[in-house]
Amino acid sequence: MRYAPLALLPLLLVACADQEPTAPDVSPVFSAGAGMNKELISGTSDLVGAGMAERAFTTPSGMCHLWDAPVFTHSSGSIEGPVTFNEQQHLRCDFSHLVASGPFEGEVTWNGRSGTISGQWATNCKPDASQPLGISCDGTYIARGTGGLDGVRFHVKWGPGWFPFSYTGTAFWR
Repeated sequence: MRYAPLALLPLLLVACADQEPTAPDVSPVFSAGAGMNKELISGTSDLVGAGMAERAFTTPSGMCHLWDAPVFTHSSGSIEGPVTFNEQQHLRCDFSHLVASGPFEGEVTWNGRSGTISGQWATNCKPDASQPLGISCDGTYIARGTGGLDGVRFHVKWGPGWFPFSYTGTAFWR
């Protein structure tokens, strides 16, 4: 047992090493089985505003971490309506690389049906001097509908670029 702390030292060094942030995998948690209908969707998502993070932390190595930062968007196209992304951001403090993920929710309309969508999303942003903030982001979200959208699932991909983001994806329902 006296060697256990030494065995943990390499793990601690790897965990504390200065590494690029990486977005989590939010691959689909459902599959389009027999009898599922599907429709291609597309449109844009525009930035409406952002709130303050509930918690923030900066490491000595120049990494900034923000938790529970609301970002308010409006989707147009196949999915219409306001969507709020609750961001957990991990970035280089010089804004040269950013990953973010978290839950989201919105009151939207799709195919004449209105209801709530909610789920998980993730993005990965890399340097791109042609974009307004000098970074380009792309990402995905997986949504489940309730209310008038009960039984509908969405898999959406957006980016690359910056707001307004173009999105494409698929809606699944029975």
